[in-house]
Amino acid sequence: MQPLQEENVTAHYDEEKELVYIIYFGILGSEASTAAYAWLEDLINDVGVDAIRGEIFDFTQVTQFRPDNLINARRHSKMLNLRTDTENMPVAMIVKDMVQEEILRGPMRNVPENKRKRIVHSEDEAYAFIDEFHDKQ
Repeated sequence: MQPLQEENVTAHYDEEKELVYIIYFGILGSEASTAAYAWLEDLINDVGVDAIRGEIFDFTQVTQFRPDNLINARRHSKMLNLRTDTENMPVAMIVKDMVQEEILRGPMRNVPENKRKRIVHSEDEAYAFIDEFHDKQ
């Protein structure tokens, strides 16, 4: 599967680690989320859900979240979860500060009750969360 290269998002699949990396940057609008989720759905259809150990969304280079992005991302995430069994696919969201953390917590349902998603502050924390998630399965 070819990596995604768009104006405010890049994405690639590391076949060896079985991890998806989606990196957002700049002013984040709905176009970036639409592109990322379309690419992710194509990837899942291509390699199969069992070939993906986890997803890492990196928001550290985002300078602004447009309101349409949060609504759009939540809608795409929900639709993907309805069409695909993502129960064993943890999602780590890397943020650079508390502002980003608060922006993402509500719309992306990143709450303690949702064990599959976690906000983290580094790539190492993302890897640790994904490992911990699978160890508990």
